[in-house]
Amino acid sequence: MKLRASLMACAITSALVALPLTSMACSTVIVGKDASATGQVIVGHNEDNGGRVFNPQYYVPPAKHKAGEMIKYEPTAAMIPQVRETLGFYWSQTLDPNGSSFSDGFVNDAGVVIVSNACSNIFDKNQKLKDGGVGYGIRRLMAERAHSAREAVKIATDLLTKYGYFSEGRTYTIADTHEAWQLAIHMGNVWVARRVQDNEVIYIPNNFMMDKVDATDTENVIVSPGLIERSIKNGRYKPATPGVYNDFNFRAAVQPAEQRAVGYNFGRNQVAWKYITGEKITDPEKFPYSFTPDKKFTVHDVQNILRLHEDQIGDDDGWYHHLGFGPCRVTTHESVVFEINDIPELITSYRALARPCETPYIPFYPLAKPSQNMSFMDAATATKEHFSAPDYRFDYHPEWASATFINNANTLEFQRDDRDDNFDIIEDLEEKWADEQAGIREQAKAAMKVSKDHALNILHRYNVAKLQEAQGAIQAHLDEIAPHKVVILADSIDPKSSATVKFALLSDDDLDATKIDQKNTYGGVGRSSLTTKGVMSDLAQPVSFSAEDVNGDGKKDMVMTFVQKDLARFMMAGAVYDTWLYTRDGGDRIAAFDTVKIKGQTNRKFSTKERGHDR
Repeated sequence: MKLRASLMACAITSALVALPLTSMACSTVIVGKDASATGQVIVGHNEDNGGRVFNPQYYVPPAKHKAGEMIKYEPTAAMIPQVRETLGFYWSQTLDPNGSSFSDGFVNDAGVVIVSNACSNIFDKNQKLKDGGVGYGIRRLMAERAHSAREAVKIATDLLTKYGYFSEGRTYTIADTHEAWQLAIHMGNVWVARRVQDNEVIYIPNNFMMDKVDATDTENVIVSPGLIERSIKNGRYKPATPGVYNDFNFRAAVQPAEQRAVGYNFGRNQVAWKYITGEKITDPEKFPYSFTPDKKFTVHDVQNILRLHEDQIGDDDGWYHHLGFGPCRVTTHESVVFEINDIPELITSYRALARPCETPYIPFYPLAKPSQNMSFMDAATATKEHFSAPDYRFDYHPEWASATFINNANTLEFQRDDRDDNFDIIEDLEEKWADEQAGIREQAKAAMKVSKDHALNILHRYNVAKLQEAQGAIQAHLDEIAPHKVVILADSIDPKSSATVKFALLSDDDLDATKIDQKNTYGGVGRSSLTTKGVMSDLAQPVSFSAEDVNGDGKKDMVMTFVQKDLARFMMAGAVYDTWLYTRDGGDRIAAFDTVKIKGQTNRKFSTKERGHDR
């Protein structure tokens, strides 16, 4: 089935609740191994964080540690004893100017996969913490220490028992070569862990989804001490049979119903569950925790779910994604599907390095290490700077692997008529890559008879080759649809200054830049560096226009004058930004960018109240 047709078939018209937008918009899909066409667990995840965020990728090697070594992540979090030996792991970092406690994904050498979804807005926020509690440490220490998903749950719950969780709430998805678990954590030491049954499919947005949890099934469910008793006492849980807790509704016990009804959760739940179940659910209390399907779900099914929109995703005439509440949103900066394998080195990741509706899922073997241009620095430095990255880490770098895909997404957000052809390119790439996977795995298995390193070298070459192939195909199309050039006539701009700066759109054989639509011309930040609420009219408009031959080619160019502080709106001081011009030439839309340094320094505040991003 053609990707475009598949996505259109999945779209559902939704009368969404008109509530404020938020940048909490992650999505996770889990397919149990008996519900999977591969016979293995599949985990898909969209990571959504607005603003100037990047996603470098690393492989962190196994390590030995000194006795008595202590580790600390957030400046206000607890100091935690390190173990003597830690596993190697693949790390997808969310590099955020304010630090990011709750967004990173991992696959470790034992084959344990970790992703998460924020589940904020809880009833009981007055919880005891020890030494500031734990946040980022939950995911990082599971990655470093867990040899199975079940052991990861034990590691996490031991940390919660000792320190408490400082965030309001979150659901972690942890999978290995045999099973998947979900660990739903409420602030403090309040949690439920449940094994995903092998015949189930699960979808979760940013609210707790566990409803009827059978706490008597101690093989598959673990409940934090005292949680059920407190829920009965405060009137949020009444068991059907007194003393028998096989129908514990965790989501109702810890989170108000409005969190399930709010638009950014309701919309994603509705379109995702329509794809999974075939039914359009209109009551937010009826969204299931899990579903047992009649058909087998494929990697492609999970990708389709993560790409879903509603029919109407915004009314802004500028950028395409505006009011969308589907799994694929304006703030989706990374999407990944993990196809688990009995051999950890053969776990396959399909990763989109920008919004997945505009970006191909590139096959990638996480434990074979990413291409060098996926890592913005070495892993040790990335760990050290995770909550204190200097401003220059957020500079635009054309050599970074994600740059091509972010540029493409920013262009397509405005040049929406080019989206269909882009989908065709995505489809062709993904079909070709899908046909390659069996062969590359068999090649790696053969190489393992020589050594694991030999197999990993083969898989690493494949990682690099597929990234380059994707970059080449997307860049070639981008060159075709966005051929026009702009130049900012300054090396830097001052985000506090009312002085002006000139921005030139160059004429060429196909464009008379002097004839652009001046009333519909905007300049400023790219859409991928904004939060959910931004619309094009929030950007700067020129205060004057003049026709000049800037480059001496005999053609008059259009020189636009902007107020510096307006052009730099939404940009962080101290970084080099891709600064975009959006305009129109008759019926054609034009998106183009140049880079410029934003003067000054971004002053960060990391207080007890503002610890990382609660996503």
